[in-house]
Amino acid sequence: MMTGYQMNTKNSNQTSKWWTMLLLSILLPATAAAGVSQTPQKPKYDYVMKVNNSAIAVVDNNVVVSLQLTAIQDIPASQSVILAPEIVDTLSLRSKSLPLIFLNSRNQQIYFDRNLRPKYPDALVLRKKKGTNLTVNYLRTTKFEPWMESAVLKLKRLSCACNKQKVRGEEVVAAFAKKKEEAPEVNLYPVYLLPPADNSVKVREEKGSAYLCFVVNKWDILPDYMTNPEELQKIHNSVNIVKNDSNVTITRMVIEGYASPEGTYKHNQMLSENRTEALKKYLQRTGIAKGIRMEASGKGENWEGFRKQLREDTTTPGRDVLLRIANSNIGPDEKEAQMRREAVAGYRYYLENVFPKLRCTNYTVEYTVRPFTVEESEIVFETRPINLNLNEIYKLAGKYASDRQKYYNIIRKAYLLYPNDSYINLTMAYLSIQRGVVEEAEEHLAKVDNSPQKTMNEGLVAYMKGDLERAIQLVEQAAQQGVPEANKQLAEFKKMQEYKLKNKQ
Repeated sequence: MMTGYQMNTKNSNQTSKWWTMLLLSILLPATAAAGVSQTPQKPKYDYVMKVNNSAIAVVDNNVVVSLQLTAIQDIPASQSVILAPEIVDTLSLRSKSLPLIFLNSRNQQIYFDRNLRPKYPDALVLRKKKGTNLTVNYLRTTKFEPWMESAVLKLKRLSCACNKQKVRGEEVVAAFAKKKEEAPEVNLYPVYLLPPADNSVKVREEKGSAYLCFVVNKWDILPDYMTNPEELQKIHNSVNIVKNDSNVTITRMVIEGYASPEGTYKHNQMLSENRTEALKKYLQRTGIAKGIRMEASGKGENWEGFRKQLREDTTTPGRDVLLRIANSNIGPDEKEAQMRREAVAGYRYYLENVFPKLRCTNYTVEYTVRPFTVEESEIVFETRPINLNLNEIYKLAGKYASDRQKYYNIIRKAYLLYPNDSYINLTMAYLSIQRGVVEEAEEHLAKVDNSPQKTMNEGLVAYMKGDLERAIQLVEQAAQQGVPEANKQLAEFKKMQEYKLKNKQ
């Protein structure tokens, strides 16, 4: 910021310095502060004050002038310092005076109130107390006139005693911010791919796990025993979801039973086989799985579930020891014996709290789904979207191609069904670029197989992140690979490239 100065015509160096400061204050663009442009300058102590901030800007067809000054030196008892802001066009010599700023000593404040206030009703009048700095905040507006476009804000200083004013110099303290050419609007052309035609049979699964309770060393299914009513109902519900769907055909039901690792492996293998077979016969006998081809197998001790629990529960006593033993290559019976010896507290904790969860029966109902028309797909999409393949979902989305939000909702739901599918993620990246969400676009592109369309979208992401050079490089590569939209995109990037070269600082 330019600060006040003290003119000395006998000192040519001082005069040269003043002209340098004057030119800088005109040429340096102001910076914005509180909606008004400000010119950052290094404060310099002057005869009575320093200029902290100064700005001039056009707001709603008005010129707004903002000054923040600090009065530093004391004012003699019989004097005032008058600051006269003025908008001046140095070419046409037209000017507009603004309300004055009076900095009064104690006596002059009394004199002003009695004799001068009616004459200067719009002035900013402040009393400067001896021995203290005084902050002056000045904000005024005046109607904008066309000649003011190249004007500057000058601040004239006068000393006043007994209503006799003496000019103490003037300086340019602010100028209108130089108008910059607006950056061109750049259109983005993201792309996606439709998945290839898929006429294969749609195979689906309904999965679940039941935790049935058995009498020790027994395998009879007791429907009313402990939590068995709720667990058997879970199986029943899963089967009914598929059986009651007229669009599907159940092909088989697979049951796999597991025992917990305590006891001998041979005994636990026998228990898992017998209990799984008992459940199969129970489901057939009661009609829950009537007419369904069933396959049952006992899987023995559930060591995978045991390791999973250990990995997830970091608070288990002796966890590291238990996990090391569980991952070792020794036999299951040796593992159990070693855990009992080396991790007594942890093994007891698992025996009481985790092993019951490992005695589970996993069941899977496999079925096939018939193909759907677009009209049918719309209903299925709301009820059982998993029964649609990608082709059917994309055909449904295409029905709403002109409704961006509806299209997005359909593809978003498809993404939740197929979160790792390359086609869905490429389309989600396309939609993310359209919405301007660059981080989301990057996440989806990371799951997309290499293709010209992926390269094209990566170029758009690079542009959105501010790397125009990289963006052009990628889109040129996509153009060479035959992406039709790439040439249009390069033309858009060229507009921005020319703008940056023209406005390079």
